[in-house]
Amino acid sequence: MSIIILILYLLAGIRFGRWSNFAEYYPTLLYFIIGDLLSQFLLFNHTLWMFHPMDRLDHLFKLNHTFIALAKMAIQYSMTVAIFIGRLPEEKGRQAMMVLLWTAIYGLNEFLTHHLGGLSYHRGWSFGWDLVFNLMMFIMLIIHYKKPLLAWILTAPIIVTLWLIFDVPLDVLK
Repeated sequence: MSIIILILYLLAGIRFGRWSNFAEYYPTLLYFIIGDLLSQFLLFNHTLWMFHPMDRLDHLFKLNHTFIALAKMAIQYSMTVAIFIGRLPEEKGRQAMMVLLWTAIYGLNEFLTHHLGGLSYHRGWSFGWDLVFNLMMFIMLIIHYKKPLLAWILTAPIIVTLWLIFDVPLDVLK
């Protein structure tokens, strides 16, 4: 099912993504991927969520958390940026609607993945936190696209705040 979901993102990206200006969005894609890689690295020994294979196809390809996370970064995030940033309207109200739409898309994806056993929550993380995080994430993608340095400056206190909320002990770091 993980593969099917990724194929759906790929098809949506091919159909709705704005690829002619992708070089313009590429730094924001890297910001998106670096953020996820950082969370995977920092929380390696203190998992807040974990991906699991959901069906025979996932098991056939021996998908585990790491492979699923990396595939999401490569495919889902690329397609998301090509559509979300590629079609980002100029008007703030329409941008807010786009953020809410994409928060809902990611929320539905995570709800179904969790319901089908492909995502488990740990240490206080929950579907509610997924929604809050996704809302913040799409806002940060817009900020990064328009003002990259500001996004990086805002990212540091976000990481520290989440670290404190989820009481991540420093001894989980290598």
